[in-house]
Amino acid sequence: MLRITAGEHRGRRLKVPEVAATRPLVERAREGLFNHLRELLPGATVWDVYAGSGILALEALSRGAAHAVAVEKHPRAAAQLKANAEALGCQDRLQVLRVDAHRLPGLEALDAPDLMFFDPPYDDFRKGGERRVRTWALFLELATGIRPGGAAVVHTPRGILSAAELEPLPGIERRDYGSTSLYWWHKPA
Repeated sequence: MLRITAGEHRGRRLKVPEVAATRPLVERAREGLFNHLRELLPGATVWDVYAGSGILALEALSRGAAHAVAVEKHPRAAAQLKANAEALGCQDRLQVLRVDAHRLPGLEALDAPDLMFFDPPYDDFRKGGERRVRTWALFLELATGIRPGGAAVVHTPRGILSAAELEPLPGIERRDYGSTSLYWWHKPA
């Protein structure tokens, strides 16, 4: 079970989809992340790419985001995400796209996000090679497409990104939580 840490749905417990690759961000890390982003949340449009449990999108909605788009290709994870949104009564503010993140259709038709969470499987980074290059290129592409003044966040194994990978995003910050790192980048206004 996951717990919403703050906002309208504080304390509500949500089911985690029974999908092996789903690894929701731990509560302490979510609290730190959302405390950092709190000024951007009211009325925000949020994208949760590789949504898994959708806890980041649902937490953002609980804390005042206006709308969230969750991108998750696994059918069970997407179904559980929708069920959790219905349990919270925020299904009208959450759009679930059941597609591979690398095949996102019609991004131009969606509102550019104020916040973007990017949480691919750890193996996309650990195994290296073309898979890592392709995943990181997708993050860079989506991050540069957020609204000016917005933020993009990526969840990775601890300290795995190189200086060369981080170079295209001046001012990117890193916070470590156990075996996890969160990197966030604020797009200049």
